[in-house]
Amino acid sequence: MINSPYNISGIFVSIVVIRQPPSDPRKSPSKQIPFIITKTGETITDSEEIIEFFETQSKDKMNDGMTDAELAQAWLIRTRIEDELYWQITYMRWGDPKGWEVFLPDLKPSLPGTKKYFLPYMVRFMLLRQMKKRGMTPQNTLKSYASGITLLDKLSDVLNDKPYFFGNKIRTIDMSLYGFIANILDQPHSNHLQEHSKNLHNLVDYCARIKELAWKDWKFEE
Repeated sequence: MINSPYNISGIFVSIVVIRQPPSDPRKSPSKQIPFIITKTGETITDSEEIIEFFETQSKDKMNDGMTDAELAQAWLIRTRIEDELYWQITYMRWGDPKGWEVFLPDLKPSLPGTKKYFLPYMVRFMLLRQMKKRGMTPQNTLKSYASGITLLDKLSDVLNDKPYFFGNKIRTIDMSLYGFIANILDQPHSNHLQEHSKNLHNLVDYCARIKELAWKDWKFEE
């Protein structure tokens, strides 16, 4: 199974409102993830709209009691994290040579017919060009992970000793942040970013706390 940050964060609150957490961008109207397909067949794209949809389906609103200032801070943190860590996780799988070696065999079975023999390489070529513009290359993994390492350090500072990012209650921002941090911690190959994240013990405990809350007996499929 290929887990995306949006799959993981989506499953957390969507078990009764969506048919499945899709991971194939070809099924999305925008040809990108994240997107969800509701039980009524409606397709919703864009992470912010997906979170808003989950909130409308929930009796107890996750953001109840937050001030306008806190909501603004949460939005700023989430959008910054989603942009940066999206590319860090993309690099882990498509750019890091060790990650690509592990990811490719996992990817091929999900592709139909002869596409498995050429499509992954075409996509990788395109992504490598995009990542190079962000200073991320297969030849220099340490430099490529540098911005992600800095970002995780800042996230660790923000979380500090709180159970969740805005205190004792889980909020919608935790849906998104957990999805990204857990993907980094649970990658099937070791890399500089994962090694660093495992030393940020409050982030490790944060992920364990949410996993226990949402999926007590769940493990990543390999």
